[in-house]
Amino acid sequence: ESRRLTGRVGFIRLSGDSSSTWEQAVDLEGQPGVRGRADHFVDSAASFAPLVKRLLGRTWIVENLAHARTLSQGLGRGLTFVTLAGELLTPDGTISVGPRDGASGLISRRSELRALKHQIAELAAKIDALGETAAALEQETESETQRGQSLAIEHQRAADALAEHRSQLSAAETRRQQLSEQVSRLNGEQRAAEERMAGHAKALTAVRERLEAAQARLKDSEAAGASVAAKIVELERRRGRIQREVTAAKVELAKSEERLTNLRTRRNQFEQDQQERRRSIVECRQHLAQSRRRAQLAEANILNAESQLAELYLHKETLAEETVAAVERREVQRAARAELMTAIQTVRSAERKLEERQHAQDLAANEVRHERSTLADRLRDDYQIEIAQLEHASSDEEQHRREETDQEIAELRRKLNNIGNVNLDALAELEELEARYAHLSGQFEDLSRAKEALVQIINKINADSRRLFAETLEVVKGNFQQLFRKLFGGGQADIVLDEGVDILDSGIEIVARPPGKEPRSISLLSGGEKTLTCVALLLAIFQYRPSPFCVLDEVDAALDEANIERFIGVLQEFLAWTQFIVVTHSKKTMTCASTLYGVTMQESGVSKRVSVRFEDVSDNGEIHSSAHSEPTEDDETQAA
Repeated sequence: ESRRLTGRVGFIRLSGDSSSTWEQAVDLEGQPGVRGRADHFVDSAASFAPLVKRLLGRTWIVENLAHARTLSQGLGRGLTFVTLAGELLTPDGTISVGPRDGASGLISRRSELRALKHQIAELAAKIDALGETAAALEQETESETQRGQSLAIEHQRAADALAEHRSQLSAAETRRQQLSEQVSRLNGEQRAAEERMAGHAKALTAVRERLEAAQARLKDSEAAGASVAAKIVELERRRGRIQREVTAAKVELAKSEERLTNLRTRRNQFEQDQQERRRSIVECRQHLAQSRRRAQLAEANILNAESQLAELYLHKETLAEETVAAVERREVQRAARAELMTAIQTVRSAERKLEERQHAQDLAANEVRHERSTLADRLRDDYQIEIAQLEHASSDEEQHRREETDQEIAELRRKLNNIGNVNLDALAELEELEARYAHLSGQFEDLSRAKEALVQIINKINADSRRLFAETLEVVKGNFQQLFRKLFGGGQADIVLDEGVDILDSGIEIVARPPGKEPRSISLLSGGEKTLTCVALLLAIFQYRPSPFCVLDEVDAALDEANIERFIGVLQEFLAWTQFIVVTHSKKTMTCASTLYGVTMQESGVSKRVSVRFEDVSDNGEIHSSAHSEPTEDDETQAA
């Protein structure tokens, strides 16, 4: 019967001549590298055994390609060989190698697809776990970043302290140089004073010689007067003249001795000032050594801070592990909290049911009481029967049960009274409180972060203020000590801060020691000494931060001429970069000005300003005619 086929089909004949070529195959069993014939490795039904032998009877399985090539050139010529690695050697010498994945069928692809889907699910689970780990690590990174910032702030503080020590070292070095210059200048002044003292000593010697000569002449005159009486009058006149000369010589001698005493006093004062300057130099060197030690200590602190930073990084890793464990514990606690909340809801629902049941029982009891009362009234009105007479006396067991019931009822009523009324809006209030708590928590966190930022800013401002104040104080202190010695002609002054107190909160005390006096506070000085000390401090601050103009209002009112002269000398040192406007009544101060401004009232009730420059005044004291004109704009801006 013929059938219509949709494709081409091949048929193999199993019955036929037994002497066909596939039955005459060579037996290679026992040869080196041979594993066996291919049809021996196939299990099939007996009816398909000839087909298997027909298809695989001339195919042998060997260990490798080398054995296959050796056999194909010898005993196995004309046979097909397959290696354990999947390599194929055909009778015509063709070799087929390569992976066998390309020839996989649809079933293998489906199994691979299932395996890939399973791998994708596993990888997705791993990605989720890694995402949670990454989130935890990000939180840890943020906390460690904040800790690193705090460590950076501490490092910055140490660097600021080092800079402060270095600035103090620089100020001490500058102060040492100033003291060296002052010592050299005072040495010059001392040499000049010694030269003047030597001149006065020579003059004193000459006066003493003249006195001795006068005394000798007086003795000669007295001897001559005894022998020559006629010359008494003349000798008396000569004697009086000589006595006057002697008196003048004695006065000159007293003056010279007084000047000598003054010069010796000044020399002693110069020696004391020199000793003070030497002590100041020693103190400056000590301060310099202390500053160097502080700098070394600051460098050691920086190294210590770096080592602590490394330890903190190690501590950070430990904290990271502890954070992971804490997150796990938090998850466990969250689960326990959820279970507790569920149990609480269950208890609350059971409590509501009990309340409803108790309420129903109370209503039923009230109805029973009402019915009993109504029934008693009807029996009393209709039948004149008291219901109490119908009740028989209860036994002990019934009385005991009734007491227990009464106690249970009382206990239940007490519990209901303790429970109180049911708040039906409790859940809504809880949600409202949770929302408010979340809002307030967010605000509290914002305020905490703002507070931390402000604290950091305040700490930075305080550090900068401490550094700037310390630098300014050192420079102003050096200027103040130098100007104090110039204004007083010696002595010593200092600016002292309170010990053991923050430099920003510390009090400042001015300690001054004028020449020949003990060190004392500025409040214990006289009026003139206070004025000179305040002027020295004011000009020391002004020297640190000068200005083009400065106005001084009667600062010399309490000074004598000698102190005013020193005050003027100090002001003239500032004229290189500052113009001074001085309000004064002292003629000594007016002599150092280049221009004088005054107010006059030539007419009653009319004031007029007058300005005079010393260059407009002639040698005889008259003012040039050009100076009588109205002052120009340049004159108005000119400072005295």
